[in-house]
Amino acid sequence: MRILGALLLCFLWTLASGQELEAKHATIVYSDNRQLSDFNRGVRMGSLLYLMFNQKSVEAAREAREKVDAVVERVQAILDMFPRSLRFKLVLLRGKEDVGDAYQKKFSRRADFIAFYSPEDKTVYVSVDDVSLAVLAHEIAHVVVDSYFEVSAPVRVHEVLAQYVEAQISP
Repeated sequence: MRILGALLLCFLWTLASGQELEAKHATIVYSDNRQLSDFNRGVRMGSLLYLMFNQKSVEAAREAREKVDAVVERVQAILDMFPRSLRFKLVLLRGKEDVGDAYQKKFSRRADFIAFYSPEDKTVYVSVDDVSLAVLAHEIAHVVVDSYFEVSAPVRVHEVLAQYVEAQISP
């Protein structure tokens, strides 16, 4: 129990002392530049690279911002859903265990996820150790669907649309 409490305190401290980075549609919360670099390394844009910058070398913060913006815009195009006010928080966590801790804190139960979306606070939590373009697009699809409809679609509809985006976005 003490270990779980210590882990939770570490997690909360990371969120509280996290740095924030503003993108067009998202506020990216991260603990350090290494986390941003790991995120960038995991989210390989492939053929979607043309949606981003034209420089050979950019700082990690700019790269993360541009990747998130490009993925949001591509997800909206795939779904043909363009919500008027699309704004969410993207919390980068170190690993799957940290994502599980965040899920337990929010929903009072354990889950074995590498990422999840919390509609109550419009926040995506993702493990930088496990992130990929498909994972990020899947979670952003939940944000887009949630922001598009006035009355929230059923969870099953959310999941089908997110899986569709995941299948379509592959580079």
